[in-house]
Amino acid sequence: MDVTALMEKAIGQQAADLHLQTGRPPMLRLAQGLCSFPGPPLSEDDVRCLLHAVGWTRDEVGDGAFSWRRSLRCRLHVCREYAGLHATIRFLYPLASLPPDGDGPLLERLSRLTQGLVLVCGPTGSGKTTALWRILQAINERRPCHIITLEDPIEYVEKGKASLITQRELGTHFPDFAEGIRQALRQDPDVILIGEMRDRPAMDAALMAAETGHFVLSTLHTPSAAQAVSRIAGAYSGDARQEVRYRLAMVLQAVLAQRRLEGQGQVEIVREILVRTPAVVQLIRNGKEYQLPTVMQTGAAAGMRTMDQALRRCRAGGSL
Repeated sequence: MDVTALMEKAIGQQAADLHLQTGRPPMLRLAQGLCSFPGPPLSEDDVRCLLHAVGWTRDEVGDGAFSWRRSLRCRLHVCREYAGLHATIRFLYPLASLPPDGDGPLLERLSRLTQGLVLVCGPTGSGKTTALWRILQAINERRPCHIITLEDPIEYVEKGKASLITQRELGTHFPDFAEGIRQALRQDPDVILIGEMRDRPAMDAALMAAETGHFVLSTLHTPSAAQAVSRIAGAYSGDARQEVRYRLAMVLQAVLAQRRLEGQGQVEIVREILVRTPAVVQLIRNGKEYQLPTVMQTGAAAGMRTMDQALRRCRAGGSL
């Protein structure tokens, strides 16, 4: 099978993902769901040959990223399953080619922050990285500052404009996120993007970076803003848990929790929004994040909304 024709067809249809599974024809994830690519089932050798053609040089399983025709970044995951070899390619379309974000004014406002912590949450594939890079792109367009990204893997590759951009990859340039943050703090950063706060050491380092006057952006795999706060607090115990609540309350500027849904012929990003207010600070500090949805429900004037409110708005607008 010709990998060029396969990739170009997937890209031409704006597929989000391409699945190469032993025993099945290639499958594309389009706005309407998974669709089979016309053609015979793939053998394991077919999958392996297609992977080699896009530059996958490892023997078997793992994660990586590559550039297709030097312009489109792709994220790759290869695993072994009952059927055989299975590869998933995610297409990371240039930000300029994507439809405008429905919360563009909010992302622009966040890009003007110079310190604190912003979290983007949601399941894998919900567009967290894209949302973060929209914020970074806005910073890069106008602010002379140093942006350091710590990623796994590097997804978007951006050139510095007004900003100096340093992109570093887990496993290649730093051993873990906590150490990557510590190294970044010695590189004169203004903005630090952390691919994911996976464990307590990374959370500690991220909070320290925000506390020392840097603008920190990161992701968590939680479905809601309230659960993002609980996830961070839950990584600690005893007196340390109360201390981290105070630390988080001091630096947290916003939490965006989002889902990627199939709309009317296109993909919709539906987003819950929590922004910093005195009430939000007080609830986080006192361990009452379960009350945050109530604050979001009544916080439209501050730009807040719950996921239920976001879904209702999309349905009312006819996009879902």
